[in-house]
Amino acid sequence: MGIEKGRISSRQATYLVVNTILGTSILFLPALMAGEVGQDAWVAILIAAVLGFLIGSVLVISLGLRFPGKNFVEYAIELVGPLGGRILGFLWGGFYLVVNGIIVREFGELLKTEVMPETPLIVFVVMILSMAVFGVYLGLEVFARVNEIVFPLFLGVLLLLLLTGLPEMDFRNLQPVFQHRFPDIMVSAANLLAFYGEGVVLAMFLPYMRQPEEAKRVQYEIPIILNFTMLLVIVGVIAYFGAGEAARMVFPTFELAKAVRLGFVERIESLFVGIWVTSVGVKVMVISYVTVLALAHSLSLRDYRPLVFPCGLILAVLSVLQFADTNHIREFLARYWIPFGFTFQWFIPFLLYLVALVRKKDQSGGR
Repeated sequence: MGIEKGRISSRQATYLVVNTILGTSILFLPALMAGEVGQDAWVAILIAAVLGFLIGSVLVISLGLRFPGKNFVEYAIELVGPLGGRILGFLWGGFYLVVNGIIVREFGELLKTEVMPETPLIVFVVMILSMAVFGVYLGLEVFARVNEIVFPLFLGVLLLLLLTGLPEMDFRNLQPVFQHRFPDIMVSAANLLAFYGEGVVLAMFLPYMRQPEEAKRVQYEIPIILNFTMLLVIVGVIAYFGAGEAARMVFPTFELAKAVRLGFVERIESLFVGIWVTSVGVKVMVISYVTVLALAHSLSLRDYRPLVFPCGLILAVLSVLQFADTNHIREFLARYWIPFGFTFQWFIPFLLYLVALVRKKDQSGGR
């Protein structure tokens, strides 16, 4: 028996992956992409959607189904040996620890900047990490069920936000199409693809699906929900504010929530923040779970729970100390996230996929 005893449905797996990517992406990415390619950001999303589907299908679903009942670290150990596989697992766990520090800091910065500016950052950090540590300690099945309730609410509030702002949107802000050079659009798509790489976390809980054969259905559901939502958000933000204004904002989606009115109801952003906090809480749980599970396999532990609290403490320190402010986070994401994200989320799984192909060829006598 493996370390994880819980089981989740294919729908829960889909919701966990999409929420993991969308939780913070809808806040930062509209500004980053508008700054890179302006009104052509929606074109970059379509390109990233196709590439993400093709790469994800091969590196997550196809590779995972080659090793039934095993997660990323377990089949890495089988493919490259106990030492090499454990080193990869340890590096993967460390990578997601750093990523989670960025996520927690983004969470804290938005609440401190836009909601409660007088509150110390550490208060928000402790709040989100307390929720995450408790959820991870309870296990995958528990926070997957929580997310099954939270995620549809998150999508519903986001759709309500966009529909409410629709009368004020000027879709001429999306013209002219292809104003930017195609190589620039491809770079923006690559940047988005690096964020989509967070979906590789599916490789860690794919073997815990109740019906693993439904993984092929999941590979279609995830990109459809993810890219349709991202497309709506990017188009809505640019149509409402214009590409230039959206690029100057830090959290344009939140600014949209502050700007719109639902009839006589004002401050709709309070509803948005309330659901978003819970959504990000689940995202931090997912990344924390992947971190401790990868480290537990790398260290040959029988249970990941002894690592939950120590990793939570390290995460609190990282989230506070690794960035000076919001601009520092945005600069890191714009300059360094592509090589950083691609290396751990796409390149390492790609190497494992090549090793798996070579081993299969060797086992079949070179045929």
